[in-house]
Amino acid sequence: MEIGSVWPPLGIETFNPWEIPFLNTLILLTSGATVTICHNTLITGERNLAIQSLFATVILAILFTGCQLYEYLHASFTISDSVYGSCFFMATGFHGFHVFIGTCFLTICLFRLMLNHFTREHHFGFEAAAWYWHFVDVVWLFLFVTVYWWGGN
Repeated sequence: MEIGSVWPPLGIETFNPWEIPFLNTLILLTSGATVTICHNTLITGERNLAIQSLFATVILAILFTGCQLYEYLHASFTISDSVYGSCFFMATGFHGFHVFIGTCFLTICLFRLMLNHFTREHHFGFEAAAWYWHFVDVVWLFLFVTVYWWGGN
């Protein structure tokens, strides 16, 4: 009753899902493609292309984080404004934390790749980071649909 029996609560101005949130979706999906290219080129022995695609993945991850930060700084609500603000910042912030961890994993893999620590047969550290990154992508798709698209005005 206190929030107006609607979601988002009355008085909350949400983000347009087709602006920065959609851009972030494209950024993360593209990064999922570049990390997959890295894996495939690592297996085929195309080391330079593997390095380039993993570098692109790390740059896209940093770009995603920057866009998310921009969104946080320009939000018309705060974490303490209502249950919407709490849910929004908790869900997207928790995801952002996982993006940060994944970016760290992939950056370490990039340095290891440049130092020839990975071979065609032995690159489990990279594979684990890539699977983690794909998980982060899938979670973002869920957040985009539930928080931005369905949870918007």
